[in-house]
Amino acid sequence: MVQACTMRAAGEREAFPRSSFSVVCCDEGDVAAEAIEVICEHELSVIANGCELATLMCSDANLFELVCGFLFSEGVIGDAREVLVLDLDAARRTAHLTLSHPVRRPAARVITSGFGGTALAAPSGRMFPSLAAGAGAPSLPETLPALAPRDADRICDAVTAMRVGAREYAATRGTHCSALFRHGEMIALYEDIGRHNTFDKLAGHCLLAGIDAAGSLLATTGRVSSEMLRKAARLGVGTVASLSGPTDAAVREARARGIALAGYVTSSRLTLYAG
Repeated sequence: MVQACTMRAAGEREAFPRSSFSVVCCDEGDVAAEAIEVICEHELSVIANGCELATLMCSDANLFELVCGFLFSEGVIGDAREVLVLDLDAARRTAHLTLSHPVRRPAARVITSGFGGTALAAPSGRMFPSLAAGAGAPSLPETLPALAPRDADRICDAVTAMRVGAREYAATRGTHCSALFRHGEMIALYEDIGRHNTFDKLAGHCLLAGIDAAGSLLATTGRVSSEMLRKAARLGVGTVASLSGPTDAAVREARARGIALAGYVTSSRLTLYAG
């Protein structure tokens, strides 16, 4: 039995920590400043019997279920009784487990459609923290993003063009789509079952075609997390625009890197988190 789980009832839903940011909203040409809440994103290192298995990018809610479910899904455990102790260290962002048997790693590694490449290209300082030990961490200065009407139109037009070109997304709603734009012209568009994969396909296209993507606009259907923002930064993208919203870590990354970040973009509306 997992000792730490006795602190609360199994399956009890926990609240999602949030961060608040000053943003600019554009609706039919009307621009207004607002405060908006964003889901917090963290790294969580999973260590079993002293062996570090993975670093998960996740929210701060229901981490016991997340860790146990991850180990079960990966074939490390087959039953909850195999987990003797599960100790969460909020300050260090680690989950230490004692298993009743040696760690069983899968025979072959499979990179899922959601793999974000954190282990391959994470900066030495890791990501910007959202929360530390349950308290709000210091934020970057709350400078209100600047949004010119022409920039808002450019972002909305790009997202609309991406949606028109996303044939599989329109037909099934079972894929994600991302497209790259420069000076209002679409450079490339790719779809895949994973949002991370669509970013990687755009990067591969630019590498193979010898395209310099510096300062370009990347439109996407998926939520923008910190690893997605870092992928865009690696490519040299100047603006990231999404049908969905960002995590707090993505907002901090974008503001620190000087990348414009827009969420909830439609043909006539958007929310600018960084710019």
